[in-house]
Amino acid sequence: MKKIVTLATAVLIASVPAISQLPEVRFEKGSISVASVLQAETIKWNKTSHDFGTVKEGPAAEVTFKFTNNTGAPIVIKSANPSCGCTTPTFTKTPVMPGETGEVKASYGTEGRPGYFQKTVTVNFDNGSSTVLTITGTVATETQPANKNELK
Repeated sequence: MKKIVTLATAVLIASVPAISQLPEVRFEKGSISVASVLQAETIKWNKTSHDFGTVKEGPAAEVTFKFTNNTGAPIVIKSANPSCGCTTPTFTKTPVMPGETGEVKASYGTEGRPGYFQKTVTVNFDNGSSTVLTITGTVATETQPANKNELK
């Protein structure tokens, strides 16, 4: 019996890379791929990018990204890594149970940074998945409006 379980486990593990090559199942009113059904248990974000538009220099530009754990197990954010020191992420530190929500806040320091910005925060989960969150906007000063073509 132990050999059968071991063999079945090995076959299952060996078939994982082939999931993306599985055929579509056709129904009378459409079709669905088997791979999309298997990938349905994921971390679902309310959004993964945010455009602040034009903001004044001085106060930080902040946004909260929320996600729902649609996997079958608790997940924990291991890290949230900003693309530069001008962006500060904070995130849910406790395990997020299946069906529950968590969040990542991204704060961009606008002081002394006039012009267009595009920054990212890479969120890494303990289940091996990761998501890149993007923030964009233009910082304008009172004396000089920001030039959107100027990347910082």
